[in-house]
Amino acid sequence: MRRYRRLVVIDRIMPFLAAFVGLVALAGAVLVQMHGTAERARLAEEVARLRLSVEMLTEQTADLAGGADDGTAEGLLALQERMNRLEEDWETAAAAAPAPVPDAASATRVVDPSWPTEDCIPMGTRFMATPGDPIPICETPVVVSVSAITDDTVLVDGAGTIVENGISAFPDTGCSVTAFSADIQGFAELRVNCQ
Repeated sequence: MRRYRRLVVIDRIMPFLAAFVGLVALAGAVLVQMHGTAERARLAEEVARLRLSVEMLTEQTADLAGGADDGTAEGLLALQERMNRLEEDWETAAAAAPAPVPDAASATRVVDPSWPTEDCIPMGTRFMATPGDPIPICETPVVVSVSAITDDTVLVDGAGTIVENGISAFPDTGCSVTAFSADIQGFAELRVNCQ
């Protein structure tokens, strides 16, 4: 009798369990469908954005190729030609200058132990300078400190105003500074030599 009751209870519960499993499966299918729909909508939106970006880039490229010239290319070409001319002038001036004759004083130049040997620019090396940055030159008493830079000139403390491709001496040091270039944006290319 007990066994019969147990089978009856199981027979009554089984349809409810099957219905519950069916409802869980249906809920899972609905969730998968909703997620798939949302993902497709997101991908469609992303593709539309990419297509718009490509069209805008194509239009910009066409505008550049079509001759929308703001003078940048001409300015760069003029700057390149000016740099080439300055280099040619510098090479011509260097070739025309007599070769320095080493004398006994420069061959046996005494280096003061108090002069910098580390964290400094080696003598004869080109370097970039900006206003306000003191730059010591190795094994010399010279500290290059630029006060101002204009389009073609550099104001170096102790050496005065130097025009591009010009040279100026530091008093009482036997050293001179050469300005290779000066830029109105605040950069100058310099080199210090000493005898």
